Amino acid sequence: TGPALILPLQTAGVVLGVLIVARAVDAEPYSDELGALAAAFTDQAALAMQLAEAQRRARELDVLADRDRIARDLHDHVIQRVFAVGLGLQGMAARVDDPQVQQRLSDEIDRLQEIVHEIRTTIFDLHGGAGASLRRRLEDAIRQQTAAAPIRARLRVDGPLSVVGPALADHAEAVVRESVSNAVRHSGGDAVTIEITVADELTILVQDNGSGVPEDVIASGLANLAQRAAESEGRCSIERAPSGGTRVHWSAPLS
Repeated sequence: TGPALILPLQTAGVVLGVLIVARAVDAEPYSDELGALAAAFTDQAALAMQLAEAQRRARELDVLADRDRIARDLHDHVIQRVFAVGLGLQGMAARVDDPQVQQRLSDEIDRLQEIVHEIRTTIFDLHGGAGASLRRRLEDAIRQQTAAAPIRARLRVDGPLSVVGPALADHAEAVVRESVSNAVRHSGGDAVTIEITVADELTILVQDNGSGVPEDVIASGLANLAQRAAESEGRCSIERAPSGGTRVHWSAPLS
């Protein structure tokens, strides 16, 4: 190129970028007047960028404040009411002599406990948008594999999915997708359970109630999942469950 103007996009001592304007090789140099005009433009552009960033952050704070309010309402009101219902059912079950009614009440109490677990997970996700996105991705992956199959899938999440980074989230989705797919196509069972735990590690446990996945499928699946675990400095195992089904155990550190 020929003559060029190189101007900082700065405001209040903060440089946001650089504007470079170049002419053809045989063009006339930039005049001092045009240079001053371009400098004034870059100052205004930098101020506009800074204001836009401030507005974006203000909107994010509004969204986070609203999520915190919803999370508090869920924790302080909804969970407490569900607990109260569960305690009432437990007291009722203790006074019932019919074994079938007792079993039905016990099943309903277990369902209430699962609901409380899901509400707590939702509260975690409300504090961080990434967790809600990952949960939707996992639910979509499970739904895609089981929608046309006579198998019931149950997803249980314990811990904040919002702390899972993008790369690890991609691995988690792929592990769940492949594990559930193998259970649907090869296990012969009618139920598969997916348990996600977030602590110092992200742990994924997928177990079906079938007759067992063929060895060649296990070997192929283990190689793929083990590679993903190695890339994340984690561990992976596929084994026969005591109940006769297949259990996939995959874990990787969060950091």
